[in-house]
Amino acid sequence: MRGNHDRRVAVDPADDTMWASDRYAQERLTEAQREALFALPFTLEIIPGVVAFHARPDHDEKYLLDAIVDGQLVRAPLAAIQRRLKPLDPTCRIVLCGHSHRPELIRIPGGPVLFNPGSVGAPAYDDDTPPAHVSEQGSPHTRYGIVTLDGEGPDRFETIAVDYDHEAAARQAEQAGRPEWAHALRTGFMPKSSGQGSV
Repeated sequence: MRGNHDRRVAVDPADDTMWASDRYAQERLTEAQREALFALPFTLEIIPGVVAFHARPDHDEKYLLDAIVDGQLVRAPLAAIQRRLKPLDPTCRIVLCGHSHRPELIRIPGGPVLFNPGSVGAPAYDDDTPPAHVSEQGSPHTRYGIVTLDGEGPDRFETIAVDYDHEAAARQAEQAGRPEWAHALRTGFMPKSSGQGSV
């Protein structure tokens, strides 16, 4: 399904308002590739009761599971998460989401299980969208998730963290003029002196 950066790369003008990573990606994609990104579905029902979307069921850039506290992403209060889930079909039992790049697994009392596996290629970022904040996984590992559905027993949710040659990725970011991104790739944290808005 389509995320906020897929949409931005596909349709936003490559000007000073475009985030550096989106501009970098857009410059390397053909028009057909950008059109294919934009054509991805906003929401995907994988099987009945299991739905996936990037951020929230009604928005691709607002956090579902997170709140901003003192410039950091933290888990949002349960009541806020429940309000954000209102657009969902009440029969939904599993929600797969992302956007924050932070792994989370939450079971809503009387509601669905919410699973965010983390990020494959962005273990930390900063965002100058008010209020300015950072998201930090805390390690350079690439992350993904596996959900095993069992019709007769409990479902299984796995968050996988894999080490890889993050130093090579960091060097590539430095060559692209992105030292703050290189720091994020090496450490899973944003540099303390990082300017906001370099997503």
